[in-house]
Amino acid sequence: MNRLQHMSLMILLISAIGALMSCKPYVIEYRKKPRYSDQMKSSSFKDGVTSDGVEVRWLEAERATGNGFDQKIGGDTFRIREEREDGEIILRAKTPHHVLVNTLACLRNAEYKLLWDQMVAVQTRRYYGELEDGYEQYEAFLQKNRTKMAALLNRMVAGRTFGDLIRTTLDDGTIQCTLRRSLQRQFKFHEVLIVPEGRELKLLTIR
Repeated sequence: MNRLQHMSLMILLISAIGALMSCKPYVIEYRKKPRYSDQMKSSSFKDGVTSDGVEVRWLEAERATGNGFDQKIGGDTFRIREEREDGEIILRAKTPHHVLVNTLACLRNAEYKLLWDQMVAVQTRRYYGELEDGYEQYEAFLQKNRTKMAALLNRMVAGRTFGDLIRTTLDDGTIQCTLRRSLQRQFKFHEVLIVPEGRELKLLTIR
């Protein structure tokens, strides 16, 4: 090997070592899609990178053993949506996330009466109840804005993983769910308000 070849080899080795030293370590995190993911747009669970630089790769969800959505709080497992053999549907919500998921499913399925009966807050139903044709106005509003509301809810449910969902508890106990400001301009509706009723949470409004 002549001197010129030797110097060229040394330059290549130094460049390779420098490139390796400049590489930053990164984390790949595998997450399993929730069982309710079939109620959402497929784009909600695309592989991506969080604001902290963690690469997220999604795994397919296990098939549910029943036709409800299994959720865990502590050591207890329960279904936030249970579809019984006689056709009756039971909705439950212990966390704001449950309210978002149940509301999204009802909008996608056009289940306005189910949403009204089981997920809408008492004070919201009272407000519409004082109006002439109150329920009809409520349903007409949902029919008109169903797609845009579902788009916001869909983004909120998926955004929880990537830090895009901001949840704030107001002084009166109302829970406010919004997206990061940079995302809000993409949607007609910008916040979901949720209130506690007894041991569960209910939807106050989407606005």
